[in-house]
Amino acid sequence: MSPARRPRPKPPLLTQSEVAAAEVLAWVGDCIDGGLCFVSQGILIYENARFGELLDAPTAGEAEPLPSAAEQAAVSQTLRARLFAEANAWSRELLGARSVKEYRLTDRQGRPLVYECRFNVVPYHGGAGVLLVLQDVTERTLLAHEASQAARFQSVLARIGALAVSGVAVQEIMNEAVRLTAETLGVELCKILIPRESDEHLYLVAGVGWREGLIGSLTVEGGTHSQAGYAIRERRPVVVRDLRHETRFTPSRLLSEHGGISGMSAPMMVQDRVYGVMGAHCKSVREFSDKELEFLCSVANTVATVLERWRREETQLQLYHRLFELVQDGIMLTDTEGRLLEWNPAMERMTGWKREEVIGRTPAVLKSGKHAPEFYERLWQAIRSGHAFVDRFVNRRKDGSEFLVWESVSPVKDPDGAIRYYLAILTDLSERERMLEALRHTEQVKLVGQLAGGILHEIRNPLIGLGSLAMHLAEQDTLPPAARDRCRLIAREAARIDELLESHLGQLRPRPFDLRPCDLPALLDDTLTLLRPNLIKHRIAVKKDLEADLPPAEVSRAHIQQVYLNIAMNAIEAMPNGGDLTIAMKRDTRRTAGVLVTFADTGKGIPPEDLKHIYEPFFTSGKAKGVGLGLTITQDIVERHGGQLAISSPPGSGAVVEIWLPLKG
Repeated sequence: MSPARRPRPKPPLLTQSEVAAAEVLAWVGDCIDGGLCFVSQGILIYENARFGELLDAPTAGEAEPLPSAAEQAAVSQTLRARLFAEANAWSRELLGARSVKEYRLTDRQGRPLVYECRFNVVPYHGGAGVLLVLQDVTERTLLAHEASQAARFQSVLARIGALAVSGVAVQEIMNEAVRLTAETLGVELCKILIPRESDEHLYLVAGVGWREGLIGSLTVEGGTHSQAGYAIRERRPVVVRDLRHETRFTPSRLLSEHGGISGMSAPMMVQDRVYGVMGAHCKSVREFSDKELEFLCSVANTVATVLERWRREETQLQLYHRLFELVQDGIMLTDTEGRLLEWNPAMERMTGWKREEVIGRTPAVLKSGKHAPEFYERLWQAIRSGHAFVDRFVNRRKDGSEFLVWESVSPVKDPDGAIRYYLAILTDLSERERMLEALRHTEQVKLVGQLAGGILHEIRNPLIGLGSLAMHLAEQDTLPPAARDRCRLIAREAARIDELLESHLGQLRPRPFDLRPCDLPALLDDTLTLLRPNLIKHRIAVKKDLEADLPPAEVSRAHIQQVYLNIAMNAIEAMPNGGDLTIAMKRDTRRTAGVLVTFADTGKGIPPEDLKHIYEPFFTSGKAKGVGLGLTITQDIVERHGGQLAISSPPGSGAVVEIWLPLKG
């Protein structure tokens, strides 16, 4: 709308009050910061100087290069025409209507301008006019934008930082980093490139906006031939306004194929080491602010920190893995939540659990129930505070059996002191306990031997004297025949007792046996014949389950018969009110071919606490008879034959004694 194109109506004569009002309006217009303009019926009634200045400031919104003076005047007229057209449209609204509109422009130096115009419909000469208040809100808008942008930047960095310390996979962190960066910066393309160790090429490991199938498989040129390679070489970020006019390096083929024009590339660095480069690109010409570049650098360095920690962890894990394979002690490695990450071959041998069966689970698979909850609370309290925990553990194997270990659990820390893993070293004490038990047994047997020597010395001498005296009396013709016969009986009994002492107490001396082939089933029958009166007296039924054609075993017949007698007598004593004694005999291959003889009774059984001491000398378990040497001697006889003796007592089913004897040849 131009006043020159239609006749200007003759202005009405102004009254004194109207003149005064116009003077006030002119004074107010000069006092306010914004531009003031009043339009009525398409006619410019009033405009202050600031309004004209604001109209002269902007250029066209996207004009390139900067306009000439003539072009600038045209821009000013264009903005004025827009404002007048919108004012005329508002003049048809009801009195009191108002609105605010924003205009985004650029000044002569290419910097952004933001105007805000308030339109107010007011009465004028019985009609209506529109009062325009135009203000430059560029600074306020930019500050608000920067504040909002800074908040978004901080939120994204906090999100990536939280992922970095949460233990999620590195690839997931990189994927989230490029997604959030592209979204926050408003770019179509974002990527992370990692240098290949063998040359200067770069792997595309994460990104958004790229063709399907490229991420994780594409290798691009590095060195100084690309924007990414240039950023790595210079160790500083690179900003490109228009890649089509770039002269510092050759435009990336990857970017060219995807329409990238403007962009930023920031090296991912920790101290002086570069781990890769992160880029953000858009498909149109764009100016990136310093704040946006600073944000990209912050994200890139955060991802670099994650990569640096990941590589350090990988190196540590490789070292640990080599050590795990070699050491004989069991080793477990867990994360800070107790989930198993490593399980070495020694642990497999010790527990029966294969590595693939326990990875991802917790060491609770070894719990035996022998330790109170407070024991494990002390463990966690110690290692979480950065201290080692060392103690004896009773653990359980996969097959349910228990084993004793000396276990040391220690936190594994980063150089910055953060706990990354927990490492447990288990030394199996089972073999050591068996050796100590054998040593204790040897000492006990030695004690018994010393006692037996004393008994032998103190009893055999007078016994031999009594026997000699009885034999001497038996040879006296002056005595009656009946008396001489009784003396000969006394002499024979003394000789038998001497032989019995020598037989029993001599077992505790380490001397070799006279081994000869022996029919074990026949020897068992002879033994049961000797025990028949006792078996009948106590109403005990004997059941035999003997494998046919058992080969003869090379044993000391008298000593193995002593073993049979000791075990059978114990079974008879365990069933004072009668019961069943089942004796089985069969081939059984352990280390070598052998014969397994099993005695199973239906007596009251043996309490678990007594089973631990069953072989100890003088342990009688409350028996009314005997001094507790029977099983000690029995075990010694069996072991000196190269065999094994095992005693068990399943709940509610009496006692079971197993004797395994090897077959020679």
